[in-house]
Amino acid sequence: MVPGMLWMLLFACLVPASPARGNLVVVPQSPVLEIGSNFTATCVIVNGKDLTADDLYWNLSKTTVPEEHYTKINSTAVSVTIAVTGEKKEWLYCHSRRVSPINPRGSTHGILLKKACKFVHLNHFSSPSASVRSIEQCHNLPGFYTLFLETIYPQKTNKNTVSIPMGVYPFHMNLDIWVEAHNILGRAESEHLQQDADWFVKTNPPSPIKVISEESFPTSLLTRWTPPLHEAYMLFVYEIRLCAQGDHNWTYVPLTDTGKNINSFRLQKLQPDTLYTVQVRCKNARPGLYWSNWSANATNRTAEDKPSSKPNLWKIVTKDGWVQLVAKDPKFSNGRITSFDLKTEPLNDNLKNGSAVWEKILVNTSATGGGSGGHNLLKRVLLNDKPMKISVIAINSVGASPSASLVIPVKTFEPPPVEDLEVRPHGDQLELRWKPSGRRPASEFVLEWTIGDQVDWQRESRGTTRGLIEGNLERFVCYNISVYPIYFGWIGKPLTKQAFLEQGVPSEGPVVVVKDRPGHNEAELVWKEIPQHKRRGFITNYTIFYSSGSKLHSITVPANVTSYSLRSLSGNTKYDTWIVASTIKGSARGFNHSFTTQKYAAGEIEAIVVGISLLFFFIVLIMMLLCIYKEDVIKKSLWPQIPNPGESTIGNWSPDYPIKAESPKDNCVSGITVLTVDVCDIKCVSEDDKASLPLKRDKYLSEEHSSGIGGSSCMSSPRHSVSDSDEGSDVADTTASTVQYSSVVAVSGYKGQTPSSKLQQVIFSRSESTQPLLDSEEHPDEVMVGSRQSQNAPQEASLTEEGGGQPAVGALDFDPIMEEPGTSEESHLVAPASTYMPQPSGYRPQ
Repeated sequence: MVPGMLWMLLFACLVPASPARGNLVVVPQSPVLEIGSNFTATCVIVNGKDLTADDLYWNLSKTTVPEEHYTKINSTAVSVTIAVTGEKKEWLYCHSRRVSPINPRGSTHGILLKKACKFVHLNHFSSPSASVRSIEQCHNLPGFYTLFLETIYPQKTNKNTVSIPMGVYPFHMNLDIWVEAHNILGRAESEHLQQDADWFVKTNPPSPIKVISEESFPTSLLTRWTPPLHEAYMLFVYEIRLCAQGDHNWTYVPLTDTGKNINSFRLQKLQPDTLYTVQVRCKNARPGLYWSNWSANATNRTAEDKPSSKPNLWKIVTKDGWVQLVAKDPKFSNGRITSFDLKTEPLNDNLKNGSAVWEKILVNTSATGGGSGGHNLLKRVLLNDKPMKISVIAINSVGASPSASLVIPVKTFEPPPVEDLEVRPHGDQLELRWKPSGRRPASEFVLEWTIGDQVDWQRESRGTTRGLIEGNLERFVCYNISVYPIYFGWIGKPLTKQAFLEQGVPSEGPVVVVKDRPGHNEAELVWKEIPQHKRRGFITNYTIFYSSGSKLHSITVPANVTSYSLRSLSGNTKYDTWIVASTIKGSARGFNHSFTTQKYAAGEIEAIVVGISLLFFFIVLIMMLLCIYKEDVIKKSLWPQIPNPGESTIGNWSPDYPIKAESPKDNCVSGITVLTVDVCDIKCVSEDDKASLPLKRDKYLSEEHSSGIGGSSCMSSPRHSVSDSDEGSDVADTTASTVQYSSVVAVSGYKGQTPSSKLQQVIFSRSESTQPLLDSEEHPDEVMVGSRQSQNAPQEASLTEEGGGQPAVGALDFDPIMEEPGTSEESHLVAPASTYMPQPSGYRPQ
């Protein structure tokens, strides 16, 4: 050990340091190692001033070697010992933990470990050529093998198997066989095999194989074959195996039953009408080492026999209330079933069978027999209020099977079901577990599974509490699993559950719509369940998504919910909604549905209309009440009172009267165009004038009843006179823009009418016209003053007449006047007579 270490240290010192290696060197360089041995490598520090052996560590490929495998030689060298395993090449690196400015990543150096095998083992020979195979073999290093067989020239190959062709096999001779292996590690020789030549022989299988069926022996098959060598050269022993159709397990015939030097064998205790496959192999009857290969398959079917088991009878209840009676072939039908004999009979109150007749039902094809194949529809019956007993016999070409029977009870008297049914996947099958009813013992159980209209079933013995469904189940399909207890022919009440062999993601999502119309801030969503064949699993929950703009909301509801009302929505807003259905394997999204909420809530428009209607009603009501309360005021404002022409005194007025220039009387007021016909005026008029008034009345009244300038129409209302006005300012404005016209009606009557005796004095009426006076525009202020002073004129005049008698009605004609000095405020202002100019009828000043 010490000299070797010294040589390594010497070698490390002689190897100059290089930038690629840094300051480390690993020895030995790239060795070839034997698999299964231990290898030791040493890392030496070269020209490393700051490095020590404590700074070094080892990596094998990408794995750090534990420090317990390190050996510190000195302060500059450390070794590691590893076990050589596997056949792949590996790198062994030596690293330094300390870094320097020159080497920022530290120093590293490594070697490549190459591996190889050294030993071979001889384990296999074959005839007519000898072959050898090596168990311990290496594929990554080139090498070759040499097979030596007695005195025959050696055969070389680079494979682990080699064959030496022989013209004649050396029977009854001893052979010495060994193998030499050569590779980079050197040469290795296997152990020598020295045996009789017959010991190494592996012959060909017997052929041909014939399997013969015999009708008189339906449970057996006769097998014949031919040996590979004549018995003069070698005696053989044989091994036979067989399997039924659909069975993947071979059945072996015991070697004690197959004698030496035989070429046929009868296979017994087989199933009638069953296809079997048979194979045969052989080897040297003397102590030999190797069996021949199995012969080619030989198949045949056993002969038919009458059914040895009952038919599998069952019932299927349809949606319309009918019961379908169905049956599978017996498990051991022993031939093709050609017909069924069926008998149906109701049970009486004493539960005794009544008289019934067997009916034959022919079938063109039969079930595959074995409990999980197709079934035959026997008959459709309608149950009544009494139990019904069904009996069935299966018949083939040889005979009839034992009878199978069922009693179908009415629903009100069904026997109790099983308890605590559990269904879960078990590989490619569904496993069922249940507890029998504690009230009655069951004679057997029927496991039924349905998908849509497809129904299948199988039977389990009475003592079992679990079962595996034997049918070919599909993934992502929901099955309705039911367990029926059978109480000695009576069908009990089933216990049903749904199950999947394997669940997946739904193939589509639910379709959501809005029920009726969305409201102002709510909407009721409804959706249909995903069809059963598209669910692919149990729905665990639904997630409702709805959004308006960038806001997204989600609500999760249970799987049994198919409607939901969204609350707290915004009015007059468009929403997009969709629903996601989830299973334990994933989720599927449905299509989007859009809706817009109402602008107003339910009843809000009606409330607004009702409110407006009530407000309008109250307003109308208040206006009606005001109209009733202020009827007189409204009537006077809208319909002014028009004087009655029949009561007018204009017929007594003469147009010549104002023209006469007469001096005013003591009691008369001059200087104003107001003509007041009263006691004063009567006194002022002379006797001649009084006589002339009746004569001229008709003349002037016929000329449109106009008095010319300063006059008024007889149809005018006296209430618009300036003398009746209350406010002086209004009178001034009115007289400034209008001309007052007056008319005097005589008390003697109108156009020959006889006045009323009550009218003892002249009636004066007035009206207003928009035609301006000639001088009114020039002296508006004087008109206003005159109007103010004339307001009291009729009243004063009337008070002077006969000591306060009733004044006569008169019209005031305002002309521009000038108030004379010294005139009393209480006296009447009378315009000069020269200012009054009578005009012809129809005259209008320009």
